[in-house]
Amino acid sequence: MMLGIVGCAMFADEIVHAIERDPDISMIYLIANADSDALKRKIEAVPQHPSVVMVERGQLRHLRDGPFSLLICMEPIALHEDPPHLREEVSKALAELTGACSSILLFYGLCGNAFRDIQGLEERVGCPITIIADESGRAVDDCVAAVLGGTDGYLGLLRRYPGVFYLTPAWAENWRDMMFKMEITRGVDRNDLSMIKWLFDTAGYELALKIPTGLGDQETFDRNVADFAKAFNFDIGELEKEKVTLDCIERSYERAKGRLSLR
Repeated sequence: MMLGIVGCAMFADEIVHAIERDPDISMIYLIANADSDALKRKIEAVPQHPSVVMVERGQLRHLRDGPFSLLICMEPIALHEDPPHLREEVSKALAELTGACSSILLFYGLCGNAFRDIQGLEERVGCPITIIADESGRAVDDCVAAVLGGTDGYLGLLRRYPGVFYLTPAWAENWRDMMFKMEITRGVDRNDLSMIKWLFDTAGYELALKIPTGLGDQETFDRNVADFAKAFNFDIGELEKEKVTLDCIERSYERAKGRLSLR
């Protein structure tokens, strides 16, 4: 059986975490595109990782299905700029994977409500689709909420730490890309941070808060956070580890895997 994964680069470390926890995976097929190489490197950095085979979209209906394998399609961060476009492009990827997969895990949150109607996506592609969700089954808001237990954990953090910018390892790695995907910064020179600095100053932001998920390379995480803090003259803090949890990731993966026989 084959489980499909469609995900954003902001969830790359969480995808690797799910793979690392699952001893049943015999093979990983990774669709070759501009965003797949980074995930391949992360997977192959894991000791005793499954074999990773790069495939083209035209090969999907001819893949060999072992006892249990994954088929992964990574989507570009740039799609966050326009939630309706994000939904449309991810819908296309889901439809492509349904020929080979009997269940698909969507490594996204609501992302500006792009994925609020998962049932509509299921009906459109004809395959069970699971999104990253909390213990009650409610989809998380985004990649930050996903490592805080869901929306409630996220809201609690926002109330406790106002005027703070939260950095997961992926956010710290990709902050320049993400900053320039906001509507207000559209068309602004990537080397000109003055607009974003003004926004932070207006909102009273002064602290970059590291969210210690334990995922990815920690030295790189520290270096990226320092780069972000220097760019905006922020202090650096770190959230208590007991506030961080990967339960949403692990539970959603197991749910998607458990739906393989439902198609």
